[in-house]
Amino acid sequence: MAKIEIFHPAEDNLPDFTETIEVRVWASGGTAQQPFYIGSGLNFQANCNLWVEIYYSVEGAQIFYTRNFLHSTPYLPAFNPSTEERLDELAQKGEGKFAFGDILPQTSLLLKLEKYSYKDDNGEEKQASQCKLEISADTGAVFGWSAPGVRSVDIKLDEIELDEGVRFMRELIHEIEAVRQGKHPDPASFPEGSSEWPFIWQLNQLAYNNISENYREAYFGNPLLTEAFDGWLALLPNRGQVLDAGCGHGQPVIARLLDYGFQVTGSDFSEKMLQKACQQFPQASFVHKATTMIRAEAAFDGICSFNSMLYLDPIDLLHSIYRLHKALKPGGHLFLYAYDTGPDWRGQPFSHRLDQWMWSWHYGVEEAASLLEEHGYFKVLETKKVSVDEGEAERIAQELEKQRQEEEEFNKKKESAPESFPFPIPRTAIQRSPYAYVVIARRCER
Repeated sequence: MAKIEIFHPAEDNLPDFTETIEVRVWASGGTAQQPFYIGSGLNFQANCNLWVEIYYSVEGAQIFYTRNFLHSTPYLPAFNPSTEERLDELAQKGEGKFAFGDILPQTSLLLKLEKYSYKDDNGEEKQASQCKLEISADTGAVFGWSAPGVRSVDIKLDEIELDEGVRFMRELIHEIEAVRQGKHPDPASFPEGSSEWPFIWQLNQLAYNNISENYREAYFGNPLLTEAFDGWLALLPNRGQVLDAGCGHGQPVIARLLDYGFQVTGSDFSEKMLQKACQQFPQASFVHKATTMIRAEAAFDGICSFNSMLYLDPIDLLHSIYRLHKALKPGGHLFLYAYDTGPDWRGQPFSHRLDQWMWSWHYGVEEAASLLEEHGYFKVLETKKVSVDEGEAERIAQELEKQRQEEEEFNKKKESAPESFPFPIPRTAIQRSPYAYVVIARRCER
């Protein structure tokens, strides 16, 4: 992980202490085919925007934490195979700059080396380098709809060791490359609670408290969803222990679980939602926790989550996958229901939903299944779309045929005059409809 510790030795009767700065690269914002939007507007294609978290502490006590996006454009010089070579050259030269986030940055990271002269104890003039690390998290672009660079939180660390600064940047290079290849950090490798962000808990808790009186869902009015859920219930032992993660007020999921004879626990971060659930279902148990905060160990035969877990951002989703794996008994089963609100775009984690400001994300069914299996926590048994656009298949087939014809015509022209067509054929993205889906998975032994 990209982490740097600055040790301050004891002086003037004060004990020593340590500052720590850590930047973790977690996930891509999406695919090359998806445009990416943040508060300030369109920011190129989604795979160029990487989820990062910035953690700053003194003596292990957190001073500052945030999540943001690092713009990593593969075709820019800063992100090509010679990146490490340039970093090595900078270290040898002892002078210059090395940076990430060089175009419309939401997050920028700058390592700056400056040479200076000094005289040693013998009066001889010596050359040395001063190493500085500057980290800037643009809050305005993400949270405030302002242009990049208008509002930011900056951390500047002077007089760090050259070797440490270079190592920090080298680790970032490797983390960015891993995410580019579709790999994500394993939450088990981080200290417990180090990714918890009160902002999300407080913001979303307030939103669901505000709508608790009028919030309604009718999941089982959908026969495809009902069939999938009942099929999952058949995998569980009679009167087994089931957790509804993100249960809200309990209707209609807890009601159905109780009707089938299961022992039910509900968890949610909205205390007003939980109050309603407790009043309606006194025979169930409830805990006031977000999914990332569940600490149960091998306690449940099954865990379900409706419109909750798969609306978490990638950092919280990966932590939740890890936590639910630990909470399930060996061989236990997971049921997830979600709605991909925008298959052809990604972005806007801070946005207005259900007439409330919330922090959320959305995933396609393939994305969700891949994240569940990546670190060996789950084996996906079934994925199924449970909402269908009857005309979409025909419309997409027509668009694909149109693209094929355009490509055929483009290639004919390129053969006759190759110098006039130096770039690949531009393609218009095929618009796909939002859809609901379920994922059923089994807990794996690791």
